[in-house]
Amino acid sequence: MKKTLLTGLALLLSASAFTLHAQRDNRKESGVTTIINGVNAAPSDSTNVENTFKGNAPETPNDNGLPRFALVGKDRAFYLGIGAQFLGEGVYSWGADVNSPVDFTPSAFTPSAPGNGGSTQFAWQTSSFYLNFVAMPGSNNQLGLFIKLNFTGANNDINLAHVYAKYRGLTIGKTNSAFTDGAAMPMTIDNEGPNGYPDLSLFTAYWHQDFTKHFSGAIGIDAPSAELTEGNGAKFVNQRIPAIPLYLQYAWAGGTSHVRLSGIVRTLQYRDLAKGNNHAITGGGIQLSGVTGIVGNLGASFNAAYGSGIASYFQDDNGLNLDAVAVSDAGTMKPVKTFGITGGLTYAFSPKVSSNVSYSHLVNWLPDGALNTGDMYRNGDYVAANVIWTVNKFISAGVEYDYGRRSHFDGSSLHANRLQAQFALTF
Repeated sequence: MKKTLLTGLALLLSASAFTLHAQRDNRKESGVTTIINGVNAAPSDSTNVENTFKGNAPETPNDNGLPRFALVGKDRAFYLGIGAQFLGEGVYSWGADVNSPVDFTPSAFTPSAPGNGGSTQFAWQTSSFYLNFVAMPGSNNQLGLFIKLNFTGANNDINLAHVYAKYRGLTIGKTNSAFTDGAAMPMTIDNEGPNGYPDLSLFTAYWHQDFTKHFSGAIGIDAPSAELTEGNGAKFVNQRIPAIPLYLQYAWAGGTSHVRLSGIVRTLQYRDLAKGNNHAITGGGIQLSGVTGIVGNLGASFNAAYGSGIASYFQDDNGLNLDAVAVSDAGTMKPVKTFGITGGLTYAFSPKVSSNVSYSHLVNWLPDGALNTGDMYRNGDYVAANVIWTVNKFISAGVEYDYGRRSHFDGSSLHANRLQAQFALTF
């Protein structure tokens, strides 16, 4: 074990000379956007443009969408920023096979072949391009458009991460569900993030409303989707009924701290082949999340979510067909119950150096009579600890340690470790 750690540290230190990393949290950045047209622009203009871009970008901390340069239209009719972020990663992993050089996903761990207990990888696939556009900023008719492309698709293809529009409280397009509290997600260098956190991107539409200075809420619809495990005469069919996410939030400290109560109702459909009938399962979930300062430069984030038939909304369960599973009663499916909890701490040593620590746990409970339970994903743990150094508004750097574990219903388990470093150039 000691030899493995020393080998990993040596490789990462040699790599860090040119591949250090830290994606920066958009919410905590300030003074990074510069207006490049209009010689008479005042500093307050840049601050207003920057804050407007922040409000139009995704809330998740490692989903960069804050451009460094902006074009401002005549009479401030629009703000336009076209940005990009290059991320070059060096990672050393040991234990189970992690498979991806950018996503540390416990549910995706596989046993490593003899002699393959450790690996060194380099990657750039989380690099991205984005467009942040706001028309008629500050008016009642403010219109926002955000588009982001990255390279995490298969075979390094360009992947459409976000494309959505905002108008008078309405958000519509492909982005995170309103059930996701992106602002409360802990900051990680790992692209995937905490395994037990609800974070699903899909076509959605939701309405946000500020009720008072502190209270706000939202309600919407998510595109029909389901991930079901077929068998014993029960088969997946096309989904027809959208899910309904909603939340109520209380914020303070100028909006930098909040607590949110969220809910979702979801209907899953499947077919009984023997009887020739379609059936529906009504699922749903609740979530309590938030972010707050504790004392001085120490802050915390937290999340706890529980539901039935919503497994695919959780990071680690997405893609595992665990919303519902076939059971011993022929032609019948029942929903899987899922619980996820996540906590994070962040501390700013100085304006340029900060550290983040997070822990997440996810557990699935199969219904009575579930089939093929042996190697199904029962529960998992995720730990991340990093140090981030902001060199300037264009360059940042950092290192992170990740630990993950997955266990199965047959009692077996796998675990893996990762040390990673990455260089981030943002403009």
